[in-house]
Amino acid sequence: MLKSLRKQEGFTLIELMIVVAIIGILAAIAIPNFLTYQMKSRQSEAKTNLMAIKTSEVSWQGERGCFLTVAAAPTNPPVSGTKMAPQNWNLAGQPWLSPINANANGWCSGTAAGPGISSGTFANLGFQATGNVNYQYATGTYQVSYTSCQGPTAAPVATTTPELGNTDYGPAAAGIRATATSNLDGDAVAPWQSVWASADSTGAQDCLPGVF
Repeated sequence: MLKSLRKQEGFTLIELMIVVAIIGILAAIAIPNFLTYQMKSRQSEAKTNLMAIKTSEVSWQGERGCFLTVAAAPTNPPVSGTKMAPQNWNLAGQPWLSPINANANGWCSGTAAGPGISSGTFANLGFQATGNVNYQYATGTYQVSYTSCQGPTAAPVATTTPELGNTDYGPAAAGIRATATSNLDGDAVAPWQSVWASADSTGAQDCLPGVF
């Protein structure tokens, strides 16, 4: 009996330590990659919604002759150092869900947004996101041939600011750019925003690749 027990083999302490070290190395590689894939999957929301907003804007322009400037929605903007919590797009009583009436001169005359620039809500465009969203969306007009991620300044424009340029569509703006901004990972080091944009002539683009 004693001889049979002596013949039993097992793992030595060194072997166990080697196995634990290998598991630790694999985890150190896999976990950051998993988190990156998770952030990228959340960015797919921005691409999908921006394409839908762009389609709605082009349809609006085709019917009325001008693009529609829409204020940022939902209300809470992304904040440096804080992970943006999902917001309910369809929360009752939110202004972007209710159409606003046209001004006395019509949608494409003068409004508070500027001469010839029409302002309204996402409900006017016929766009409505489903459930909770991880980004804040807005549309802004421009009058020069910018691509989606370019604006009057080097940094991506995440708010609705009319821009100067030619007057191909009258005194209004020559195009529309929709933006989506968020802070998916709670980063506080600039650039900390995840910014996506889509212009009327381009598809959705990641303005800050690798930033979540």
